[in-house]
Amino acid sequence: MTHAHILVVDDEKNYCVVLGQLLRRAGYTVSTADNGFAALDILGKEDVSLVLSDLKMPRMDGLALFQTVRKDIGDIPFIIMTAFATVQTALDSIKNGVYDYLLKPFDNEQVLLTIAQALALYRTQLQNQALRMQVEKNYGKKIIGQGPALQKLTQEIALVANAPSPVLITGETGVGKELVARSLHQSSSRAGNAWVAVNCAALTENLLESEIFGHERGAFTGAAERKKGLAELADGGTLFLDEVGELPLSFQAKLLRLVQEKKFRRVGGTVELSSNIRILTATNRDLQDMVEKGTFRQDLLFRLRVVELTVPPLRERTEDIPLLALFFVKHLSGELDRQVNNISPEAMAYLKHYPWPGNIRELRNAMERGILFSTGSTLEKEVLPEEIRKSGCPIDHPEYTAMPGLTPGCSLPEHLEIMEKNLITQALVQCHGVQARAAAQLGISRSNLQYKLKKLNIA
Repeated sequence: MTHAHILVVDDEKNYCVVLGQLLRRAGYTVSTADNGFAALDILGKEDVSLVLSDLKMPRMDGLALFQTVRKDIGDIPFIIMTAFATVQTALDSIKNGVYDYLLKPFDNEQVLLTIAQALALYRTQLQNQALRMQVEKNYGKKIIGQGPALQKLTQEIALVANAPSPVLITGETGVGKELVARSLHQSSSRAGNAWVAVNCAALTENLLESEIFGHERGAFTGAAERKKGLAELADGGTLFLDEVGELPLSFQAKLLRLVQEKKFRRVGGTVELSSNIRILTATNRDLQDMVEKGTFRQDLLFRLRVVELTVPPLRERTEDIPLLALFFVKHLSGELDRQVNNISPEAMAYLKHYPWPGNIRELRNAMERGILFSTGSTLEKEVLPEEIRKSGCPIDHPEYTAMPGLTPGCSLPEHLEIMEKNLITQALVQCHGVQARAAAQLGISRSNLQYKLKKLNIA
């Protein structure tokens, strides 16, 4: 945000001039005001990205200005400038939402660094807001994601949706194969007709045959009346066979005729029936391997796999995890009558790092558990399932870098220095780079922290 608009507020005009020159050289647009009321007038007319205000000013001090800005204008970054005598007041203001404070007389590099960090955090907040807006936009859609893997799958769905050809949908357990099948149906000219789904793994061979083909009265014990099968009920629409790899070999021959000719007979019947159905199937098994082992018919595989769509596992589309997680948080919170509406950066880091062997289904369950155990409006890492918290340290978040073990040849002072550097880095990241907050968390003064940053060569 190098083109950001910064408002400098100080009753000492010299500070306005000096800061204005410094910030303009750094590429920022700068406005200045010599009191809080003039600042509010500028804020009402111009799009300001950050306010840099003196704390002690007549009529309206910096803290009063901050509170008015927060109430009337919105949550934009606010930095306080103060003399050493009022540091405690500045620290108290941080608890109320002020981003950071700068001591007068200030160091130019520290001013630029603090502003850059505040704008970076603000940009992240805006991105999260945009992400939540996209969640709203995606509400009601069956497939959620914007990464390249899912974009490719969406394009493939659009290309084959209207074709009558059978489609085999493959992918690991929990990736959303049925959602892809539903999307194919809803995107086709059959969308207004029946959608019929059956889980092949949940039924025995006899029940499968009766369920899909139907049966005549008296066809077997308990068949008190004629029953239409799912193939007949799906006429004009779509029949989805989930877990098709679990079909008994003896039933596969019966299914082949339905797939190939769209014809079948009810169990116990002699009349040949036909149905204008499109058959979609899904499996998490390697059907080609099953063919080679003799447990799946090759001719049936050829018929089912006219088109094959592969749904990528969640670990291969980590860019979609924030969108999916926020989607689940929003809608599960409503179902569970909870007020959780956000996910902390630390929790999101763990979600993005976890390999998700159970894929989207596991992510949904993790969000449901997190919502149930959350006590505030933000889902924190502490309420994530234990297997996620113990899965390892997010590689892109240094605050979770594990402490090093004893290295042969390293002295105790060297190990202590490494541990001190790690602790300071953790505190800085957890406090979003705000040195005042990190120093308070570590229980040392800000000047001591700055000394250690230079000594330990921490960027």
